Amino acid sequence: MLSPAKINLGLEIPYKRPDGFHEIRSVFLRINWGDDIQIEPISPGSFELVSNNQIILEKRRLYDEVSEKGDLSKNILFKTFSKIRAHYRELPGVRIHLTKKIPPAAGLGGGSTNAASLFSFYFGLSPEFHSDHIFKLAAEIGADVPFFLAENHCLVSGKGEILKDIEVHPGQGILALTPQVLSTAEMYAGLKKPLQADPPSKRWISLGNDVEFSLKEGNWAALREKLVNDFEPLAFQKFPQLGKLKESFLANGASYSSLTGSGSCVYGLVQGLEIREELFAKMQTEFPDLTFVSFNY
Repeated sequence: MLSPAKINLGLEIPYKRPDGFHEIRSVFLRINWGDDIQIEPISPGSFELVSNNQIILEKRRLYDEVSEKGDLSKNILFKTFSKIRAHYRELPGVRIHLTKKIPPAAGLGGGSTNAASLFSFYFGLSPEFHSDHIFKLAAEIGADVPFFLAENHCLVSGKGEILKDIEVHPGQGILALTPQVLSTAEMYAGLKKPLQADPPSKRWISLGNDVEFSLKEGNWAALREKLVNDFEPLAFQKFPQLGKLKESFLANGASYSSLTGSGSCVYGLVQGLEIREELFAKMQTEFPDLTFVSFNY
């Protein structure tokens, strides 16, 4: 079963909330590339994880440190299992076979999507799956987990728990799996956002009109000036190659390109399979040391 990655179209951080979280506004797109996960029931209270680590070499150790080869108590799947079992002790234990492809510190939601897969295993066929209680448990695991339970592309706000389904024209893209590590906590701290609750910016008020129309029509070029990722200046200053990646995606035929999340992965969106093939070849030639993957959405 696919445990899919996500990418961000725009990511605005208008302020820091009184509860310590940051307010976000973004469009989350679910893509058809990610981890492979298989879950089977075992005796109650038991948790087993068997990992096949296929993450790019530069970041492979980051996952090993929290897998069954490292400190499993820090693994998000184990934390999710423990959270669920605390409320539903009658549920069976699990044996999880995970082929890990989504790198940590990438902005792709790799841990959150795995957690959502475990929620789906336990509750996917239950009427309770879409209940407020399950949603709350998921949000306690991670701000992105509710999105992966939603199973649609979404306009996301709040700290990540306020979701609005949106229609997005099917398309194609290329993802650069970058070796740079950007600490999410340090990136948020670097924004130095005020502790207040400002009204939504004009950019996100307009999302209900022309931006949503562009998403529905697949007019990615029209979004370049309307959607921005607030983390890009920080990320590109620390690692200039990430900025060069975005510039090259656009120069070589992408209709839209951006850092995803707080980084460090960068993607390009295109309109057509032939354009994607040409873009893929050009990016591989220009950045031979990087790993690129194609995706649809």
